[in-house]
Amino acid sequence: MKIFKSLASASAIALVATGAFAQDVTLRVWDTFADQTAGMDAFVAAFEEANPGIKIARDVQSIDEMRPVIQTALNAGTGPDIFYYDTGPAFAGALAESGLLLPIDDMYDNGMLDAVYPWTRERVSFGGATYGVGNEVEFLGVYYNRTIFADLGLEVPTTHEEFVAVAQALQDAGNVPIAFGDADGWPAFHIFSLYANNIVGKEGLEAMIAGERSWDDPKVVASIEPFFVEMNAAGYLAPSVNAVNYDDSINLFTTGLSGMMVTGTWLIQSMTDSGLDVGWFFLPAPEGMDTLPPAGLGSGYFVSAATEHPEEAKKFLEFMFDPANASLWVEGMSVVPPYAVDTSGMEIAPLTSFAMDALATVPMGYNIDVLTPDAFNTAMKDGFQAVLGGDRSSAEQAAALAASVE
Repeated sequence: MKIFKSLASASAIALVATGAFAQDVTLRVWDTFADQTAGMDAFVAAFEEANPGIKIARDVQSIDEMRPVIQTALNAGTGPDIFYYDTGPAFAGALAESGLLLPIDDMYDNGMLDAVYPWTRERVSFGGATYGVGNEVEFLGVYYNRTIFADLGLEVPTTHEEFVAVAQALQDAGNVPIAFGDADGWPAFHIFSLYANNIVGKEGLEAMIAGERSWDDPKVVASIEPFFVEMNAAGYLAPSVNAVNYDDSINLFTTGLSGMMVTGTWLIQSMTDSGLDVGWFFLPAPEGMDTLPPAGLGSGYFVSAATEHPEEAKKFLEFMFDPANASLWVEGMSVVPPYAVDTSGMEIAPLTSFAMDALATVPMGYNIDVLTPDAFNTAMKDGFQAVLGGDRSSAEQAAALAASVE
């Protein structure tokens, strides 16, 4: 009898070890891919097929729905195992500071995420540890109407001085040179990032963002003056610039009334769908300076510190960011993942292909507003509208930015 029990026990152990009695693990995942849910469902199905012992319970929310509840849910233990969230210090950084995120340095250090761009790791690292995988890589630059440029004999500018000359030529031809309006406030953030990266430079911006150097700096003043004052005064921007919102700016460009629009790669699909022949160039730096396009992350995946399935969660992240699955992001969801992608054989728009190639080959700078605190971003929003309205000088705005983080 004792021998029988021992044999039975040994058999049970063997069966459990081979997975016969193992229960499926279910990972709760919150994401914000409401407009791309079919593509993400296909991604999840592919993951579950490759990992038959892991199931994904997916909850789709808007980022505005997630922001007010995520910290409470994680604290209460009712939140997800994995979630897709803003990567900035005020968002994922605040959760990391509160001990709510699982560090995943081992994934980067052990080769599970070897393909991921190193700079994107920096954007999800807080207090010396890495907590996530940034995604939806975006950068800023200039869309232009190739047809209008060709009709006017215009070349893509290679210096800021040439950029201003192109704007003048467009104005002379009766076009709105740059489809830019700042009624929403945040479009000015991107313009400032573009000029500050080119003029202040990467090391200077790093010091300013870290609080080691003041924003009340002559190079910051020089970053504000060209676009917000000089080009605005010359009439190169949309008329009544502070009354024109972002959607109006898009319409101004996609209806062929404007020759250029300065914004980000998140509009690639809209530009492709517009029916126009749209090209792209990086906003060039002034003569003698280096062009450094600002780049950022739309969001990123993070793991709850309270998850009961950390290894399975890491398997999910590894699968999501394996370059072998790039087509699921690029073709299936029109998302630019955080690693170099071989687009040969993919059915993607030329603008998307350009973006992929640029990310792998062009040095990138900082998209400032995702790395700065709310007080600084408020000072940008209100202050740049005041500069555009003629109520504040560039030097006064630089001083206000400095004062917001003192």
